[in-house]
Amino acid sequence: MKKVETTLTFAELAKMASADLFKQAAFAVKVSKAVETAKDRFDETLQFSAKVVAAMKRRYQAQINAREIPPDTSFKKYFEQNAGGVCPARIEALAALFNALVLTVDKNGKPLLAEEIFDEAAVDWLEKANAIIKAAQKEHGENWKGCDDVLDTINALSKPGNAAKKLNEIRKRQKGESKSSDGDSVTMTPELAAEYVIAAIKKAGEMPADKAANLFKLTFAIGDTWAESGVDTDTLNQWSENIRRGVAPEMEVITEPQAVAA
Repeated sequence: MKKVETTLTFAELAKMASADLFKQAAFAVKVSKAVETAKDRFDETLQFSAKVVAAMKRRYQAQINAREIPPDTSFKKYFEQNAGGVCPARIEALAALFNALVLTVDKNGKPLLAEEIFDEAAVDWLEKANAIIKAAQKEHGENWKGCDDVLDTINALSKPGNAAKKLNEIRKRQKGESKSSDGDSVTMTPELAAEYVIAAIKKAGEMPADKAANLFKLTFAIGDTWAESGVDTDTLNQWSENIRRGVAPEMEVITEPQAVAA
């Protein structure tokens, strides 16, 4: 098909002969079908592509350890150099899940999840499972494999049937959401309460002056209450400094001792 001009204005299109206008429409349909075909093909190969990337990550680490590549080479750069482009985010996410569940063994030396189950699972199940596993690793650290959220996720993926409902329930529970007999309700957590306060502050300019002033007073009260929290001042100061540095508040920042001038 002849290349179609894509910079035409509406007025120019409206003046076209019917045959030429219909060619433009046919081109749009052809492009749309090509995009849909490519998308379907991409989705069909996601699990396999994830395993390819997982294998590349193992190879990358082995080459780093053997000093076959510069130690400051990131996996992103390693992938681009060897695959000719950036690793798609969805593939990298499933590769992380494959590494966490299939390439990680339990106390008996068995994979947490069989490779066959990973291959046969729906992509949206795996993507939901990845979000759960990542959150569990962040919350439980080295003990993540034995936490309820992870065990329930493995169980949901391993049993025949539709795992989507169970995975959604696990994710809601993980985020502090619960379901009551009256419908969906949210369990209030400190993090969620803070989000509500932040959202309210963003709209303070639309509030009556007295309500905005009370909200402003509340934010100061929250900060002052840390003095009564039981956390020592040095720790609070370290957290503040870490936030200023752009790192996790609880991280222990180790700095090199400064030489004392003679």
